[in-house]
Amino acid sequence: MKNDFVLIFLLFFTLAVGGALEELAPKMLGVGFPVLLTAAVFHAPRRPLATMAIFVIAAGAMEDALSGLPPFSSIAFFALAASAARWLGHSVITALLAYPAYQVWLWACCSGLDAGLFNRLLVSIPVGIAAVGVLWPLFGWLEERGALDGRR
Repeated sequence: MKNDFVLIFLLFFTLAVGGALEELAPKMLGVGFPVLLTAAVFHAPRRPLATMAIFVIAAGAMEDALSGLPPFSSIAFFALAASAARWLGHSVITALLAYPAYQVWLWACCSGLDAGLFNRLLVSIPVGIAAVGVLWPLFGWLEERGALDGRR
C-alpha cells in the first residue's frame, strides 16, 4: 500500500517537473530536452500495465499541450515507444532511438514545424543521448530512494 502512494507521487512528480523542464529549457531548431518521452520509456518495463498506460497517456497529453501539437499526436508515439521498451526488453536502446524517431513522427504527422527533418534529426540525436545519459540514472535514483521495486 505504501509503495502505491510513493509510486503515484513519483509519477506525478515526474510529470510536473518533466513538463516544467521541457517548457523552460531552451530549444534549438524546435528540438527540446525529451524529459517526458524518456520518463515514459524508463517506466514502461518497470510498472504494471495499467499504471504504464495511464502514465504514458498523461505524458503524451502533457507533451501535446506544452508543444501546441494536435491532440493525440504525441500520445500515439509515446504508447508505441513505451510498448517497444516493455515488450522488447531493450529499454535503454529504445530510449536512445525514440527521440530521433519522434522527430520523424512529428515531421510526418504535423506540418509547419520550426526546422526541416534533417536539421531536427541532426540536433535530436545528441540531445536524445544526453537526455538518456542524464535522466536514466536520475530516474533510477528516484526509484531507489522511493524504495520502489523496479520490476513489474
